[in-house]
Amino acid sequence: MWVRNFFASATPNSMTQGNIQLEAEVAQHVVNGYSTGSFPVNQVPTIHLARSVGINTLYQIGAQLAPALAAIGAIPILLRHLGPEAYGVVTLFSTALIYFAMLDLGLGRATTRFVAQSTENGCSKDVARYFWSSLLLLTGAGLMVGLGFLFAVPAVVSHFLKIPPAYSRSAIESFYLISVTIPLVTMMAALRGFLEAAGRFPFLSAVTAITGAGMYIVPAIVVVAGGGLVSVAASYVALRVAMTTAFGIGCLRVKDRPSLRPTLDWDALQRMVSFGGWLSVSNVIGTAMVYGDRFLLGSFLGMLAVTSYSMPLDVIGRIQIVISSFCAVLFPLLSRLDGADSQRFKPVYRAAMAFVLSLITPLAVSAILLSPFLMRLWLRERTTPEAVFAAQVFLAGSIVQAMASISFTALHARGRSDLTAWVHVAEFPLYCGVFFWAATHFGVRGAALIWFGRVIVDFACMVFLLKVQERTRGLLVTPELAAILISVLVLITAVVRPASTILIGTAICLLTWLWTWRMLLDPNLRTRVASAVTSPVTTFTWILGANRTR
Repeated sequence: MWVRNFFASATPNSMTQGNIQLEAEVAQHVVNGYSTGSFPVNQVPTIHLARSVGINTLYQIGAQLAPALAAIGAIPILLRHLGPEAYGVVTLFSTALIYFAMLDLGLGRATTRFVAQSTENGCSKDVARYFWSSLLLLTGAGLMVGLGFLFAVPAVVSHFLKIPPAYSRSAIESFYLISVTIPLVTMMAALRGFLEAAGRFPFLSAVTAITGAGMYIVPAIVVVAGGGLVSVAASYVALRVAMTTAFGIGCLRVKDRPSLRPTLDWDALQRMVSFGGWLSVSNVIGTAMVYGDRFLLGSFLGMLAVTSYSMPLDVIGRIQIVISSFCAVLFPLLSRLDGADSQRFKPVYRAAMAFVLSLITPLAVSAILLSPFLMRLWLRERTTPEAVFAAQVFLAGSIVQAMASISFTALHARGRSDLTAWVHVAEFPLYCGVFFWAATHFGVRGAALIWFGRVIVDFACMVFLLKVQERTRGLLVTPELAAILISVLVLITAVVRPASTILIGTAICLLTWLWTWRMLLDPNLRTRVASAVTSPVTTFTWILGANRTR
């Protein structure tokens, strides 16, 4: 008991039997999705929201891993039966589908935000307006782009892709089939946005995992059965049709879904296009900063420098799969709290910060300490000191980068995608100029350190803008900015490598946990977490969703 009281620093509220029964009932609804039943998210206890976000994040991660595992087994089969040149054409099919998904112009996330807020406020008419407006616009845009691509296929295949003559005809026929999927891909953005707003992450993850794995498994089966490029393209089309159908059925099964009578509302459309447009600007420039630095590095230092820089960055970047999955679940929740003008927006946001910071810091510290050994084990004689240094910098920066993703998500939930876009617009030319100077003077090490500085500036700007959005008096320095200091300390420890490196790394992790506990978590949540830590059996039962109040 004294341990619980020490860590919680708060007295649990006394609860009547009626309170406990209501809490259990609300928790059951939260497990099934944010909007199942008559309980607004603003009335759900934070601890139950935390469980729902955690479980849904695991679903999202599973949906990301399933295609990767399928690719490991399917790619060798495709290469063996198709040959390297034909397989290169197949990769163009999947690449085209990825680019088609970017045609939603941010309306998928806009649908999530506005539908989530309308659901939280109980405005069913607004839900219908936003859903149907985005669905109709995206479907129409997909049809126009698909028709244009259909006419452009012969010229693209013949003059731009340099496909071998032996595969030219089948490639043209295949791309004709792929063009049929463009309206489906854009339509899915609206359907997915609606399902995310409704909190149907288990269903979304299951469909995404099955169809994502099918994008590798089904073509492998097709080529083993004797099919060629056209058959592989047809299998891609079938999978997209199945995915769109599944999303549509999922939308029909949402309680209090919009009626099946389409409604095009220009005011709703204007609000979503404004939000999504700024979001697209931010995404385009952000992607350019993420990948453009490699082209700059290659243009004046050569391919060896690009290899030393990009290999560790690509591997460490896979950490963002976990963070992006977490943010995808967090966004509709924060949007609903913002729509309800809830005072719980900040506690939930900071709880997310605390969770990610507490998790990623020990992972980064452990990976940094082991990075020289792991790099030699992975690359053997191809390991260079520059690559090891870059890996350590990127690992230290991954702490701040993960925190910046959460602040980025929170700003979007506040509806200020324009602010994040302006930050990236201002940041891009400065980053390119400083990156050029550092790379030409200090090589890969200088380039890696400038990347580290950019993610720190990115995070600081997002946090300051969120603070300004609160319109409250006080200093702009907030507790979550401690992540910057933690990243710098981790980097210094890795580069200097004192004799007591392990001890210092352990101390950094312990101080990080103490800081997040005392400064980022609110007292009520600390109480519940302390109770969970001191009652592991009850905690395990609660995580599984079992009813503790029979």
